[in-house]
Amino acid sequence: MAIFTIPKVAITLIALYIARRVYWEATTGARRRSIAKQNGCLPPRKVPLRDPIFGLDLLYSNIKAHSDNRLLEAWSDRLKSQERHTVVMPILGNNIYLTDDPENIKSMLATNFNSWSLGRERIKMMASFLGYGIFCTEGAAWKHSRDMLRPCFERSQVADVDMMEKHVKCLIDQIPDDGKTIDLQPLFHHLSMDIATEFLFGRSTNAQDPNLRDEDVEHFVEAIEYCSDPFSNDNIKRWGFIGAFLPDPKHAKCAKVLRDFADKYLDAEIASRSTSTTTTPPKDRYSFLDTLLSATQDRTTIRSELLNILLAGRDTTASLLSNLFFELTRHPSKLARLRHEISTHIGSSQPTYDTLKQLKYLRAIINETQRLYPVVPSNSRETLIDTVLPRGGGPTGASPILIPKGSFVAYHSYSLQRRKDIYGEDAEEFVPERWMPDEHSSAPLRPGWAYLAFSGGPRVCIGQNFAITEAGYVVVRLLQTFGEVESRDEGVWREKLTITCIGAGGCKLGLRRELETEGEAVEEKS
Repeated sequence: MAIFTIPKVAITLIALYIARRVYWEATTGARRRSIAKQNGCLPPRKVPLRDPIFGLDLLYSNIKAHSDNRLLEAWSDRLKSQERHTVVMPILGNNIYLTDDPENIKSMLATNFNSWSLGRERIKMMASFLGYGIFCTEGAAWKHSRDMLRPCFERSQVADVDMMEKHVKCLIDQIPDDGKTIDLQPLFHHLSMDIATEFLFGRSTNAQDPNLRDEDVEHFVEAIEYCSDPFSNDNIKRWGFIGAFLPDPKHAKCAKVLRDFADKYLDAEIASRSTSTTTTPPKDRYSFLDTLLSATQDRTTIRSELLNILLAGRDTTASLLSNLFFELTRHPSKLARLRHEISTHIGSSQPTYDTLKQLKYLRAIINETQRLYPVVPSNSRETLIDTVLPRGGGPTGASPILIPKGSFVAYHSYSLQRRKDIYGEDAEEFVPERWMPDEHSSAPLRPGWAYLAFSGGPRVCIGQNFAITEAGYVVVRLLQTFGEVESRDEGVWREKLTITCIGAGGCKLGLRRELETEGEAVEEKS
């Protein structure tokens, strides 16, 4: 009878595995059990999957939902289906936590800030085309970036609305005033590009004007849109999700386009300074680039900061304006109320920073738009150490949960800001009045960490005042100019999700300078 024998190599490997496991249990495992016991941690609910190890069915469903422009809805439904605000899911052998609990988000972004990282892979991905600027650094490097950029967003700079006026006039000139349907979304992108580049570089790209447009603008826009969308990878289109792990030569070419674009303006500014008789730029030529050059001479640092802020300045404001007009034009009574507020406080005059501050209902509309359609609808953090989130574990989800070092937690602002237990039964509806509590309810609305339009904690957006001022200025100017603004899109909102999020269907409107009379309407229809 043949006797089956186990090879010595196999025995050695098994022994090494057992020894490693025993060592892990005696060290890391023991430490984690101690942390869990001290904090009363209980396990979170797991999302049931057909593949409970690698979660390939979940990965496939996410890719499918993204292609259908409904990934945000799918994530939100996943939380609702589990009747939890924090769940855990296996993806490619790693546990990924998903939460829309404001207490957990507060812990990650503020109270336990130093225990969390943006994530090594995320930083590497974004820095590959933006460079190591404020959105792609941590620790001392991030603090240095923030300190260097903060003066650029002081009130004296943000309050200079005259810089916006000429660009908004250019936008208005492109809009047909006879009620013809036009998609304002690409125009908003061009507008925000022009304002952002003038603020950053001291000179605009003139993206709105084909006669003056910087010849490199279209290449820049194509490159940044390709790099910002991980699903635009040509390899993914050819090989499926496996393509995400293959080299992407086009990404490298696009990243070079972005660097060259920023370098062109940097070189022009340096040349301008070298021929100037004074080392201090004139006050009327203030730019973000001036401040950076005063703080550092490192080209890589300056280029990276410019690209980081340009991405934020271009995409976020265009998204906010598109979503705002998408919703506002579907609610004539709210539009009429806003017009009345503008007429009362500003009339036909050019808005100023101070008069914009008086428009409480406009700010409520901006808040409500950002609540329903957050520009960054989902974000994540990676744990630097074994740590604890305050909620999500146990039978009711009210107990703390242990998050092991190296784990990822995705926090879902889109779902959070539509929670009915926080915002009421009308949480899925566009109700700006909820931000004016004397009218919507007896108690003031203070959502705190349930509202993340500009993030929170130490990494709260330093440009939020500039973004709100720019968006408010554009809204006022458009409504002052056009007596009729009508929605021409009856479809439901779907997302186009990249690093930021915008409506996939655009912002289709019909605008007239004068209100159409009843007789004119009948004559046109006949």
